[in-house]
Amino acid sequence: MPKKAKVSDKENASPDGTTLNGNAAKPAAKKATSPRKGTTRRTAATKKEESRVSDEAIRIRAYFISEQRERLAIPGDANSDWIEARRQLLAELGES
Repeated sequence: MPKKAKVSDKENASPDGTTLNGNAAKPAAKKATSPRKGTTRRTAATKKEESRVSDEAIRIRAYFISEQRERLAIPGDANSDWIEARRQLLAELGES
């Protein structure tokens, strides 16, 4: 007597997502994400101002700040120049 071939679930599935026995495939549930602890919440105005100041603009301003700092022998580093450049650009946006 010949053996019956096993039929996989894929072969039983119809194009509409149901199997031959009538059970519908359940979609995978999405995992709920929670906000990270310790993050600060920013106001819409802060986000809007930050989006107007590009990294390229900050980079250029920081370069000129560092040139002036070195010429005048003022202590500092690249990080402080970046922060000062960003602060200046945001202040200029607030004035206009």
